[in-house]
Amino acid sequence: MRISDIQAGQNVPEITVRVVSVSPPRIITTRGGRKTQLREVLVMDSSGATIVLSLWGFGSGDELKGGQIVKITDGWAKEWQGKIQLSLGRAGKVDVIPDDGSIPPISDLSKGR
Repeated sequence: MRISDIQAGQNVPEITVRVVSVSPPRIITTRGGRKTQLREVLVMDSSGATIVLSLWGFGSGDELKGGQIVKITDGWAKEWQGKIQLSLGRAGKVDVIPDDGSIPPISDLSKGR
C-alpha cells in the first residue's frame, strides 16, 4: 500500500514508511475529560508522498527518530482539518525495521521528489 492510496475511513493493515519528523508530545484532554498524550509523526513512503501518523497515549512514539524505517500495522485513516491522517487501531503498532534502501532518504523531500 502507498500513502497516495489511503482514503479517509479506510483500514490500513500494513504500510512501511520512513520517519521524516517527530513532534514533541502534547497533553490533550479528551471529550470525556481524560488526559492523554498526542505525538504527531510525519512519514513518507517510497514515492515520496507524506502523511501524519497520530500516536495517542503516554510514551507513544518516544523511540522514533527522523530517518528511521518503520512498519505500521493495524492502522486506520481519518480526515482531520481537511487532511487525511493515520492512527493506530486497538492492536496497532509501529516497529522500527532495518533500512533496505527501498524508501528514499529524507533529503529527497527537499529535492521535490
